[in-house]
Amino acid sequence: MAHPSVPLARVSDDPPPEVDRHGHNAPLEDCLEFVNTGRHVRGRRTNEFAGPADAIEWFAARNLAHEDARQRLLARYAADPAAGDADLELIRRVRDAMRGLLEAAVDGRVASRADLRTVNRILRTHYVYVLVPASDGIALGHRHLGDPIAGALGRLAETLARELSQGMPERLRICESPDCSEAFIDRSRTGRRRWCDMATCGNRAKAARHREKRRMLAAAGSAGVVDPTA
Repeated sequence: MAHPSVPLARVSDDPPPEVDRHGHNAPLEDCLEFVNTGRHVRGRRTNEFAGPADAIEWFAARNLAHEDARQRLLARYAADPAAGDADLELIRRVRDAMRGLLEAAVDGRVASRADLRTVNRILRTHYVYVLVPASDGIALGHRHLGDPIAGALGRLAETLARELSQGMPERLRICESPDCSEAFIDRSRTGRRRWCDMATCGNRAKAARHREKRRMLAAAGSAGVVDPTA
């Protein structure tokens, strides 16, 4: 008996076009990388998607958009720049809402209703399951119905939704470096990481603390205050 939420695909001798053989769920690392394409660094907004083509190439490189979809979208943007602007606005809006949900989880606060509405809308993206050939027989793939941009965003949003609701949201972090603010998953044994990368952000933070301590000691020395730790 078919699951009521999964529509049946038309029976055919061949798999339909645009079948995803890589599985539906996007890796969590790709989801976090997507969220990190837009963040605030020292109060300034950063954005790695300068145009719609940047986002499409990003999706294609991670198997979130098929090659024929990539070519169609790029051709459409070249012919109609307004269509590209609209897609880029949607991509940024969904990405920012996903980051809002992640930051709320990290901060231990209630998520914004606006962010929830945006992510819930993109989670409605439809797809059907199909069987596809595999080296050892068959595999379960899926085919998206409709806009490939919504399909890519839906896969990323689903991964975040599952992590926040069923995974390890307590391990999600925002790098404490003011020069970074990247989202990451803390997979360390202790679960107490503060920086996305100890070799870069962590070392810079330690060096900054060391410089600040030396500055304070120098100021105290010039004022005739003896360092009690000396």
